Amino acid sequence: MLNNTKRVLSLGGILVLSLVMATNCGSSRDVVYSDTYIPRVAKPTPLPADLKKQWDNRHEKDDLAAAIKGLEDLNSENPGDYDIMLRLCTGNYLMADGHLHLESNDDNSKKIKKEQEKYFDQAVKWCERAMATNEKFYKAVTTGTPFVDALPTLTKNEIDALYWKYASLAKWSRLKGLMTLLENKATFTAINNRVEQLDPKFFHAAVLRYKGAANFASPTGNKKEGHEQFTQAIKIAPNYFGAKVLYVDLGLRGDEEKAIKLLKEVINGNPNSIPAIRSEQIMEQRKAKKLLEEDFE
Repeated sequence: MLNNTKRVLSLGGILVLSLVMATNCGSSRDVVYSDTYIPRVAKPTPLPADLKKQWDNRHEKDDLAAAIKGLEDLNSENPGDYDIMLRLCTGNYLMADGHLHLESNDDNSKKIKKEQEKYFDQAVKWCERAMATNEKFYKAVTTGTPFVDALPTLTKNEIDALYWKYASLAKWSRLKGLMTLLENKATFTAINNRVEQLDPKFFHAAVLRYKGAANFASPTGNKKEGHEQFTQAIKIAPNYFGAKVLYVDLGLRGDEEKAIKLLKEVINGNPNSIPAIRSEQIMEQRKAKKLLEEDFE
């Protein structure tokens, strides 16, 4: 069921149309697109030197916060720059999944959770706007076509935004609770299927990671398949730390020996093994250390 309530708000200096999704037993969120189609610019906007330095150092919280602010300002000046929107998506994701996660403890977990929800939601919104630089997709979703039915309009040009929308929405849903996670399951599967159609090897075996995570997160998931899928994902991309940390977190809490082995591989690994995501690798090392200390030592 779609609630046709519409509202206009300012985001990044641009008037945008908010299509408000219906509420149900779980939690819903607003889907935000520009009120007119904004085409993708042909050439990404060069980052100013100070902003590039902050972005490259995004594994430090203050630098990431400054980078997000700088990118929002840059987006206001260059609303059709897909790369800026994608950085804003992944930057907000990293703030929630990395920095805030690392700050969470028994005393502040409720407050941190609320902050994480906001950053994950912002991440999803920026990815949605990045996908909307595809005119066919934009026209579909702003004229009533459900998001899942509009997925075939997306191409490899939007695959990064599509994947990071899934990653952010999945983490947001997990924070909201089991009902929200289950309600969005069909959307997760549809996104993953489209990513697999476009590039089955995308982002260090992301498709296999999704399938493994879904099997472990769902009460009806096939845990044996989950182990096989994570094992295969790690085999394909052994230097990608995120797969090992996620596998331990979701699937290996009953296998201490294997969990500790994988976490130590991450902690002792070289984050420069994948230069483009060095900061993300550093954050995964910190997450592995936290997981090891709090749950396995």
